[in-house]
Amino acid sequence: MIILLWLYYSKLYILGSLLVTFFLNKITDKLYLPPLIINMVAVIMLFVIPYNNRTYAMYFNYMPIVVTSVLLNFIIYLFKRCE
Repeated sequence: MIILLWLYYSKLYILGSLLVTFFLNKITDKLYLPPLIINMVAVIMLFVIPYNNRTYAMYFNYMPIVVTSVLLNFIIYLFKRCE
């Protein structure tokens, strides 16, 4: 259920995460660095949000961004491993 809500409410965050992860993968040669960088920026942005809105922001802004980045790099890793 939460994945469906992510796809409805967080489309732009997910697309932005895919785009930034793609560009970071072009810049770095390690697959673990882009999700760590995106996680770091997302945590910093989470602390900028007011305290009473953090639960919403954590589930609908932070989690889709980080999960999308990790899944994209995991898929890239699987493709590189199968070659």
